Amino acid sequence: MEHELTFQKIKEQVELPELLSHFGYTLKKGEHLGRGKWYVFEGDDTLVVFKGRGGDWMYFNAQDDRDKGSVIDWMKNRVSSGRIAGIAQPPGRNLWQAVNDHFRTYLNLPEQQRPRLELPSIAETAPGEKFHSIFTKDCRPLEDTTYLEGRGISQATLRHPQFVGRILNHRHTVQRPGLPPKTYVNTAFPAYHEGRVVGLELKGDGFKGQAPESQFSRSLWLSRLPEARPATVLVVSESALDTLSYAQLHPQESALYASTAGTLTQNKIFELQRLLREEHIPAIRAAFDNDTQGHHFDTRLLAGLASDQNPMKVVREHEHQLTVEIVAPQPAGVQALSRQLQAYNEHTSQQFSQANGAPGTPATDLTLREQLIHSQKLGAHTYQFHVPMNAAALAAFNLAASQTLAFAHRVEIAKSQGKDWNQDLKQDQLQRVVQRELSPVDEDQHGFGQEHWDNPAQEGLGKIARQHEAQATARAGGQRLLVVELRESRDAVALLPALRENLERVGLTIDHATKHKPGAAREIVTELTLRYAADSPQLLVLSDTLDALRQSPHITVVEPPQDAAERRQQAAAREQTRQAGAALVPSGSAARDQARHAFIHAAGQVARELRKSAATLDAARLQEVSRQLLTKATLTGVNQENVGKVLAVVDTLETVKASPAVIQLRQAAHLLQQPTELAQEVRPRITPRL
Repeated sequence: MEHELTFQKIKEQVELPELLSHFGYTLKKGEHLGRGKWYVFEGDDTLVVFKGRGGDWMYFNAQDDRDKGSVIDWMKNRVSSGRIAGIAQPPGRNLWQAVNDHFRTYLNLPEQQRPRLELPSIAETAPGEKFHSIFTKDCRPLEDTTYLEGRGISQATLRHPQFVGRILNHRHTVQRPGLPPKTYVNTAFPAYHEGRVVGLELKGDGFKGQAPESQFSRSLWLSRLPEARPATVLVVSESALDTLSYAQLHPQESALYASTAGTLTQNKIFELQRLLREEHIPAIRAAFDNDTQGHHFDTRLLAGLASDQNPMKVVREHEHQLTVEIVAPQPAGVQALSRQLQAYNEHTSQQFSQANGAPGTPATDLTLREQLIHSQKLGAHTYQFHVPMNAAALAAFNLAASQTLAFAHRVEIAKSQGKDWNQDLKQDQLQRVVQRELSPVDEDQHGFGQEHWDNPAQEGLGKIARQHEAQATARAGGQRLLVVELRESRDAVALLPALRENLERVGLTIDHATKHKPGAAREIVTELTLRYAADSPQLLVLSDTLDALRQSPHITVVEPPQDAAERRQQAAAREQTRQAGAALVPSGSAARDQARHAFIHAAGQVARELRKSAATLDAARLQEVSRQLLTKATLTGVNQENVGKVLAVVDTLETVKASPAVIQLRQAAHLLQQPTELAQEVRPRITPRL
């Protein structure tokens, strides 16, 4: 071609699909996601090709959101990156000359060397039309809500217009050797960047992950914009689950919700700034976790949103200390910040002195200095603040900075009562259930009558549980009654929800609950009447749980002596039976069954040592896992979690942690936590039975 080859002529003469085919890309067969909107080509990356305005060929890279544009952009990005052999920038030619040279070479190829593709026609993309991401090709609208409802998210929240379509179900099929394929359905949260899906955060019971090639460094999970736009506040938290929990606890029709998939990079802050600016949102509310990392994210966000009046940046992030630099030509804000931080330091120093028992201890004490916030002036208008990397110090700095410094948008900080918003949501729901159960009732509504039990009077025994008729009726039906009295402080995290969950998990039924007049200020006293079957299949773990509760300073267990003796004797008999060798259901893997036998054998010995160390609840957990392993071939879910808890306790017991039984238990647990297919390939290295 002798005439001048302009970029416009290139766009008119080069068919991008054919160009891609020439350089080794192949059209993905059976691709119907676009419904006539685009083609998908696979090569060293995945390209989505479509017709833009005016009929120009356009593309974007599913793995790199910087790689997009026209045919000119495609060639330019290959010349500059060297992604494809043969496309490079020769010496003496600038980038654009090299782009033109490669197109000239391509267009001068003989006709038979230029590929010709027979492709179904596609329609021109309308301005502003959003593409569905190839990441969502295995996704369907949210139908299976089991996981979300198990985490406390209500159907009302999931059906809210702000969240409809922003949560999906992702289907993943695993082909197992010699077995039929198995399909898993997980909950998927799409990650968005500039309106396009660039990844998936996947959640399920006992599972979390992400779709391959997901781009989380600059993307956010987002709700829909409120109908009454613009939004009044952008609420951002660490996970989509926490975002949904916050929205359910603090519903706000005019909010836009976002989550960062557990990280807060500078690119994510840029994306938050773009949303605030383009959607004209006046305020942002940081709702990160209530732990050190969550407070650290607050600091990063404050630095990213600082006004030009007092630019702020995090210049050093050490394991133990965060260094924040502020440039402030007008020092009033920094002076106010320093005064608040000085007040925090004085309060911390006072607490240290009181605990130390020496009020005159100088502030230069090294232990104390490491907990204080320090500052220094580097230049005429530059200040640095060195903040200990702990939740209290970071929270003090963030609160003071948000109140005294200027920001491009109004910045608010919200913190959960527990570690995160989902924990708060579950706590709130349990409290509501308990409140309904603890509402004033007629104490005789169950027909217990007024006679007391024929047992010796015991301290803390409540009215309901003392009645003889109730005990007699229960025993006639093969059941037993007892009372648990819980005393807790209004100023601490509520213990009742966790207690209730543990009791019901081991097979105890709460027959009745009532509140009593507290004996001390700010105290809550709750009495639970519990029922269990004398022949309960969970009697072993149930008995250990009740004995463990007796060790708690917050709990009083009131139980007829003959019932306590009976359940302990029956539990011991069952333990002996189990030790004698209960029937193990074969799994089809000799190696895995050997590990199950080894685990059960070692667990019995470790459980006995735990009981001697007053860790009866952990002994019960271990025995329950052993019982489950009689029929299950893998440690997953709650069983895996319980083994982790027990081993954490074992590590604190010097007389137990190095025993051969513990070593054998760890080895067996490690193998049983492996996927079935992997465990079949690896022969276990289990210490012989003792």
